[in-house]
Amino acid sequence: MKRTVALCLLDKANGHQQLIEKDARAAAKRARLEVETYFAEGQVTAQVKQIYACIHGEAAARTCAIIVMPARDNALNRVAQDAVRGGLGWICLHRKMDCLSELREKFPQIPISTVTPDQVEIGRIQGRQFRALLPRGGRVLYVQGNATTSPARARLEGMREAIAGSNIEAGDVIDGNWIPADAEHMVAGWLRMVMSGKSQLDLIGCQNDLMATGAQKALETVGVYLNRPELATIRLTGCDGLPDFGQKMVNEGKLAATIIVPSSGTPAMEIVAAALDRQRLPPPTVILSSASYPSETILAGGSRKTT
Repeated sequence: MKRTVALCLLDKANGHQQLIEKDARAAAKRARLEVETYFAEGQVTAQVKQIYACIHGEAAARTCAIIVMPARDNALNRVAQDAVRGGLGWICLHRKMDCLSELREKFPQIPISTVTPDQVEIGRIQGRQFRALLPRGGRVLYVQGNATTSPARARLEGMREAIAGSNIEAGDVIDGNWIPADAEHMVAGWLRMVMSGKSQLDLIGCQNDLMATGAQKALETVGVYLNRPELATIRLTGCDGLPDFGQKMVNEGKLAATIIVPSSGTPAMEIVAAALDRQRLPPPTVILSSASYPSETILAGGSRKTT
């Protein structure tokens, strides 16, 4: 009987994806499943090759399901169709795939689902953090992840919804592509262009903690370049909130706040196990809840004390 799950992720160096893999492996062990992990380095072509190897190649003889974080929304629709036609379960992480509803109808006995944090709510949390940190309003530079991905767009939507009606200006949005080097480059360019005079910036909000580290480097280097050392003191917020990274940065004062995003590894693997062992099929979507770190109550209380 096939008992191996292919876990197809994007970035081996990404701490949140490392957590997903760790949790998926622990859940698989409890369910007596094997896991083979593939990292595509963010490339659709590489990801397609890896998955087809699990559908038609050497790994096909042992693969029962594919858990995948697509490199781009809808980039794997054709691949998903081929996998499901071959009898493999398909669990999508954190992205939108328009084909899944139709596949669920055509193949009702195969586990097909999406497991994702509530991305719009993550944006709302971040917007509420901005309001707590800037109770009188101010200017925010917003560093988005790859703007072509649904999580980045949803977080931006939620953030804008949460700050509506406030005196916070967050019209400056740049693309940091989820990685620190790109965020540093883009933030540095924006700072050189906008902050060369007496322009004011009150906060930089980043859609993950990695980009926040790049943004901080940009503040430091451009502050020296423009002879504006105060730029290095501008507060930053992030997202992902890993205990040994984002939460640690908050505790050390390097971030004003982050958002704890739960791992999708355990629920995704549990979906596969339930389908295999108990013939229990999943709902179309499993939504995971995130939380501010520190809590929104603590942030608001701290802001009141400093105003």
